[in-house]
Amino acid sequence: MPSVDFRLLLVTDRSQTGGRPLQTVLRQAIQAGVPAIQLRDRDLSTRELLALAQAIRAVADPASVPLLINDRIDFALAMNLAGVHLRANSVPVAVARRLLGPQRLIGASTHSVEEAIRAGRDGADYIVYGPVFETPSKRSYGKPLGLQALADVCRRTPVPVLAIGGVTRERVREIRDAGAHGIAVVGAILGRENVVAATQDLLAAISG
Repeated sequence: MPSVDFRLLLVTDRSQTGGRPLQTVLRQAIQAGVPAIQLRDRDLSTRELLALAQAIRAVADPASVPLLINDRIDFALAMNLAGVHLRANSVPVAVARRLLGPQRLIGASTHSVEEAIRAGRDGADYIVYGPVFETPSKRSYGKPLGLQALADVCRRTPVPVLAIGGVTRERVREIRDAGAHGIAVVGAILGRENVVAATQDLLAAISG
């Protein structure tokens, strides 16, 4: 199984870049040291998504930054991407593992202890759990789950857990104290005017 050697995962959302091209913002984040990117723009057609994935990979590959794509196992195979990230209602992890083989990463979004345990048991390499805190991009998933629930998931799940939802530099310490391996963020990098500084601040907090 591939190792999850990143503690910060940058999740894409073109609507949060303040009108700047996504590739431009990602390039700045990569220059600042962001270690992994998840392509999550679900509103695109297959052709548009393919073009965006190719554009991001052209930026990420020279820096050896792994690119994971939401749900699209066919893209991961055809483009030789690092892996896929599965939504909670997506293809089961065990099915994705059979299709992708042992060498590609599989991440899974989870919103309960039960989902997290199942994803880990079925072969996910890492779990994204949340929303831990209040955040506009995760309101459709209900109220924030909180640090106590995060700690429970981390205690009961053997695979690395990345916390998502309202993550800021100031909250990283308590996220780590809850047992999380790392963090997944959207607006905390994409929405900042100084992308480089925002990325570096989060990396310093999560590795400190």
